[in-house]
Amino acid sequence: MIRHIVQFLILTFTVFFLKTNISFAQKDSLGQKPFVSNVKIDSLKKKTVAFDTTRGAKLRSFGKNSKYTFRKTFGIDSLTAKDVPRIAFVRSMILPGWGQMTNKNYIKLPLIYGAAGVGSYFIIRNNQLYQKYKGYIIEMNTATPKQTEKIIDGAGPYSITLITTAANQYRRYKQLSFVGMGLGWLLFAIEANVSAHLKTFDVSRDISMKLSPTILEQNQTMGFKMAFNFK
Repeated sequence: MIRHIVQFLILTFTVFFLKTNISFAQKDSLGQKPFVSNVKIDSLKKKTVAFDTTRGAKLRSFGKNSKYTFRKTFGIDSLTAKDVPRIAFVRSMILPGWGQMTNKNYIKLPLIYGAAGVGSYFIIRNNQLYQKYKGYIIEMNTATPKQTEKIIDGAGPYSITLITTAANQYRRYKQLSFVGMGLGWLLFAIEANVSAHLKTFDVSRDISMKLSPTILEQNQTMGFKMAFNFK
């Protein structure tokens, strides 16, 4: 499943870069001036007006932001208070618990790595059982004469149809274990981002209210205006 995700990401980035307009110059056989693809000719003023494509600007902005995030993530540049929520999320996506360590929430690390350990156990266990029953199916199909039933762990005999059902079931369990572990990974990354945002909020109880007379513009009548001040 991970291999399919990686292949999908590679294919997506390949298509994106192939569709990006790249400026190039060509000369004709008569030695005329090169033609530039991102130069627009104004027929009225007989001038050449250079312009930049929106896609090219977005690509340069993406590259600049990626470099900025990379340097912040791996500690090359120091973090500011504004950077912490985003960098905590990115770090958590790279390594579970790194975002919580960025927020100094060390008490959450046992829960994170405990959940990762449980997820890894189910992935390994379901894969072992899938490979076990898959091996029985191969053994029964390659036997001479071909076997239709087999005794497993002293129980049975079990038909090849029942063994195939068990193999498919453990394969689904393995895939669901991957999905569950991925969702847990994402949730802990979101938690690191939210926790970093909450640290910048003012949760004090210093709230004041100001009541003052005012004139309503719609019908020119007197009224009162209430203003709450959260310090």
